[in-house]
Amino acid sequence: MSSKPSSAKKSKSPTDEVGEVTLPADSAKPKKEVKGKVLSLIEEKKPRTRGPVKDHQLPPLGAKKVVAPVPEPQPAAPAKPTLDERKAAALNLFEDDDKPKVRRRPAADSAQQNALPPISLLNDPTPPKPIVPIVHAPPADVVVPEFELGESGEKIIHLKPPIVVKDLADKMGLKPFKIISELIAFKVFASADKAIDIEIAEKICEKHGFKLERDKREKGGGVHKVEEAIVEPVAQVVEEVEEEKLELRAPIITFMGHVDHGKTSLLDALRKTQVTAGEAGGITQHIGAYCIWHNGKPITFIDTPGHAAFSAMRARGANVTDIVVLVIAADDGIMPQTKEALSHAKAAGVQLMVALNKCDLPGANILRVKSQLQDIGLAPVDWGGEIEVMEVSAKTGLGLDNLLETMSLQAEVLELKADPKASPRATVIESSMVAGRGPVATVIIGQGTLRVGQPFICGPLWGKVKAIINDRGESIKEVLPGMPCEVIGFSDMPHVGDEVVVMNNERDVKKLSEERLEEIRQKKLNVPRRSTLEHLFASIEDSNKKVLKVVLKCDVQGSVEAVAKCLTDIQSDKCNLDILHQEVGAINESDVLLASASDAIIIGFNVKVENKALTVSKRETVQVKLYSIIYELIDQVKEAMAGLLDPLTREKVIGHARVKQVFKVNKGFVGGSVVTDGVMNRKQRARVLRDGQAVYDGGFETLRRFTDEVNEVRNGMECGIKLSGFSDYEENDVIECYELEKIAQTL
Repeated sequence: MSSKPSSAKKSKSPTDEVGEVTLPADSAKPKKEVKGKVLSLIEEKKPRTRGPVKDHQLPPLGAKKVVAPVPEPQPAAPAKPTLDERKAAALNLFEDDDKPKVRRRPAADSAQQNALPPISLLNDPTPPKPIVPIVHAPPADVVVPEFELGESGEKIIHLKPPIVVKDLADKMGLKPFKIISELIAFKVFASADKAIDIEIAEKICEKHGFKLERDKREKGGGVHKVEEAIVEPVAQVVEEVEEEKLELRAPIITFMGHVDHGKTSLLDALRKTQVTAGEAGGITQHIGAYCIWHNGKPITFIDTPGHAAFSAMRARGANVTDIVVLVIAADDGIMPQTKEALSHAKAAGVQLMVALNKCDLPGANILRVKSQLQDIGLAPVDWGGEIEVMEVSAKTGLGLDNLLETMSLQAEVLELKADPKASPRATVIESSMVAGRGPVATVIIGQGTLRVGQPFICGPLWGKVKAIINDRGESIKEVLPGMPCEVIGFSDMPHVGDEVVVMNNERDVKKLSEERLEEIRQKKLNVPRRSTLEHLFASIEDSNKKVLKVVLKCDVQGSVEAVAKCLTDIQSDKCNLDILHQEVGAINESDVLLASASDAIIIGFNVKVENKALTVSKRETVQVKLYSIIYELIDQVKEAMAGLLDPLTREKVIGHARVKQVFKVNKGFVGGSVVTDGVMNRKQRARVLRDGQAVYDGGFETLRRFTDEVNEVRNGMECGIKLSGFSDYEENDVIECYELEKIAQTL
């Protein structure tokens, strides 16, 4: 088959033909037709449009027939105005200037915002929607004051403290900025969300004709609304409880006596433990509670320190105990702390027993000790008295079984009972801060059964029992009356001697704690300060004294009390001791910074120094002193106070010389003198005495023996004396030579 010749027109695709605007050169029209085309453009004739170009190409074999989508009918474009219409519109602008000028909008906008509805809506029988007028937002509501009229017609506003400025303004129907501007007159600068004092708020209300009442009253009533007061449960009186509810409890026995008489060693022998081995210096400096079982029954023991500084601990132990065992060393006899412990036991009104320890020693004299007991009113049973006196030895175990049997028998005679189902109450005998546990208190249960999860109030503090640990270090769920334990869950460090009282719910506990803390705060703020002449003189005198400032950190609360009391009891008219901060726990960075800012020293008793605090103390050059024995601490503090005092300066006369003749020299006058007694020393000071009165006091300028300068001239020898800055010598003047001695002061 022969191929057909291709032309330019046939080689173009159909799409190319549709996109062409100009005609090809071979199909050009004559000039007459071009002129008609130009006229058609002026007259705005519609240009002729080409129809769709048919595709003459055949589809490939096997191809499916594709139905072309039917195009949607498009709305006809609005007819453009002719040239005559445009000319007429232009002439109208010049003919009538009074006609309102109409701003033309684009065709698209005019089509959207046409005032007339479309023709389809003109034939619609339904009436058009009414035009809704534009309604502006109403003005803001005026703040209406909230008050009640009293019996005398006064406007009463009820607000509870704290009084916030915005709340006060709303109650009076004012804007907060008015209240703020009035507060400036009272020198109070506060914002709308800040609280102000109740006295200032009352004055602001009075200025606007209102009366402020703190407690809200019932509506329509003239009586203040009485809020329900939260009080802790009252302690149970055993005598008033029914006999069926009471059960036998563990007796509480306290070991008391002089230091180093073997109280803790005796308790270790009973418990088969070694508490003494862990005590610094071999003396007890804490109060501890322990429990042992004898014949299937529990016995609670309290060990108290014997040092003189721990008098408060001994008193605390005597107040919670049932039986006091007075431990006396057979080789030492009755000592000062023994008598003090006896006084605490008598004041508490508890049963008393005596244990004569160290009876195995060669120097033990039991008869002498019993005679001393007889002298202070404690007659032994074998001497016709009522006091049980037992001979024991903690080292060999002599008489320990007899001691336990006697204590158990004494407890049975006392018939110690308690109600385990009553509201639990316990007494704090020691408290400390334990790492990882927080505040921990050693308590002894007085009544009821203390269980894990119970909320409680302890003085001004609150808490919830998170864990209970017995004296063996084991975690338990409940504690019966008379038993000791450690309680974890206090909000802060409790004070020793306070009572742990379990209440119904945690909300009441927190509210009661807040009330007690607020009461304590108000008492501190309301302390009257009256200025007297004596107080003024005392303050002036105190300001002239040296002050040793101390930051005290101890391991337990009882030690803090004891050490602080010993330090404040140091009497001195020349130096004062000021304890800036006293707390339980290790020495931390804040303690070092406090000591650095106030020029104080840090004293630690049975505590450690944190690593960060040690670094800061070296940088700030703060002295940190650590002690484990209390009497060493007290002695060192006394020495530090004495070291602050300036040494006393005392004159010591070492010789006299009498002026025999006055000589004139180049630099002034020299007194030719004879040493009458002692020695004239050039390095010391001298004064000139004339008719018994001192006319000059100063140092030596020259001391010559003939023409030689010498350091000293002895008795009976002649010399020339010239004092610094003095030339008015006269015959028979006495030159007295003396030296200054420095003597260290004592407290």
